[in-house]
Amino acid sequence: MNGLTLDNARGLAALTVYELWLRYFTLGGTETRDDLGRYLRGDLEFGDGQHDVVALALNERFHELDLDHLVPYADDVN
Repeated sequence: MNGLTLDNARGLAALTVYELWLRYFTLGGTETRDDLGRYLRGDLEFGDGQHDVVALALNERFHELDLDHLVPYADDVN
């Protein structure tokens, strides 16, 4: 993410962890809100599939804000 952490991306998207978790859950994410918070801080690992759901939720928000997709998907970083 060119130095942009997932939690920084969440802040840039103007979402609370809870708001991001709702978007993530709606898109099929299966982790808890607390686990999402830990993942955003780098304290927990998610598999590629769950990472991609987080990335999609953030990138959809960036689209709403007329910004580029700033969060890479797993295939883009592996």
